[in-house]
This record gives sequence, C-alpha cells and structure tokens, in this order.
Amino acid sequence: MTKVLAAWRALGALAILIALVATTYAAVRDGVFFFWNFFGYFTIQSNVIGMIVLAIALPFTGKARPALLEYARASATVYLMIVGIVYWTLLTGYDVQIAYPWANVILHGISSVIILVDWLFEGPRLSLPVKHVWTVLIYPAVWLAVVLTRGATDGWVPYPFLNPDRGYGAVAIVCAGIVVVGVVFGVIFFKLTRWRTGIAKGPARVAA
Repeated sequence: MTKVLAAWRALGALAILIALVATTYAAVRDGVFFFWNFFGYFTIQSNVIGMIVLAIALPFTGKARPALLEYARASATVYLMIVGIVYWTLLTGYDVQIAYPWANVILHGISSVIILVDWLFEGPRLSLPVKHVWTVLIYPAVWLAVVLTRGATDGWVPYPFLNPDRGYGAVAIVCAGIVVVGVVFGVIFFKLTRWRTGIAKGPARVAA
C-alpha cells in the first residue's frame, strides 16, 4: 500500500505540474501572460501548493511526518476542493477561452481528487485539533485581501464574482461564503482522519 500511495503522490504531482506548464505556455504563446495576473488566480496558486505538498510528502509516505506538513496537506486539500466547487458551480457559465481542456480539467477537478484521496488514505498519524482549523484560512484570507485591494486600485480581479463593480455587498457575501466553506471543509478533513484504525488521539506534533 505504501508503494501505491507513493506512486499516487508522484504521479499526482507530475500531472499537476504538466497542467500548470501547459497552461503557462499557452498564456505566453497567446501573449496574455502577465506574471502577477496569471499567478494571482486562486486556482493556479492552490495547484502549485498542492503539487509542492504532494512532492514534499512523497519521501514521508508510510512514515511519521512533521506537524507543519500535516497542516499544509490539510490546507491544500481544502483549497483544491474550493477550486473544484467554485469552478463547476460559479464559473462554468462564463465564456472563457481554454487552450488545453485536459489541463483545465486537471487544475479544476482531477487535482482535487488526487489530493483528497491522498489525505483520506494517509491522514495524520496524530489527529489535528479542530480548534486549529483557522490555520487553513490564513492563505485564503491573504489572497482575498490582495485581490480586493487590486480590484479597488488597478481594477484587476481574477474572477467576475469578485468584481467590485457588482457592489461590495455582493462581493462580501461571496467572500463570506468562501470562508464558511473553508471552515466546513477544514473541520471535515480534520475529523475524517479519525476513522483510520490505529490513529492516535493526541494532537499532531513535529516528528523527531
């Protein structure tokens, strides 16, 4: 099982990397690549985080892992689940040019499945305290702050539902929804690890 999971992590990280490279290449080729805009998308950043987390976790497969890595894995799982849900519920109706549909599917769906399966099959050996679920919100909070600041200053927003032209009330509702979804998923993923047999009941700590 350990070898299968290690292969899953390696292939998952590679699939995400290939999709990211292909998407970046298409943007550069078409003359629409602007670094701060391209890497300002939650989708791109979350997939980069997910890829890195999978790669770092690879040598720890079947072994004790640092608590920091477990929180990073939980956070990446939450982020990519949000990416998938938001894309398939709020963005599919918009007319967006997609250079490589297969890469789009990986970044907006398959990556979510990859990291969710990884979390379910090898969650923390020690449970993560639900009172620390706020840690998964640090990155989305910073991302939202930067995006809203840019939207109010230079007018760039990555997604139409965050456009200040819609009114800050509507934007605030969307932001609140993202926070709620993040908390809900965080709690679920923190607790899901406890169904695994043999998991310790104490809080996660840094492995020696």
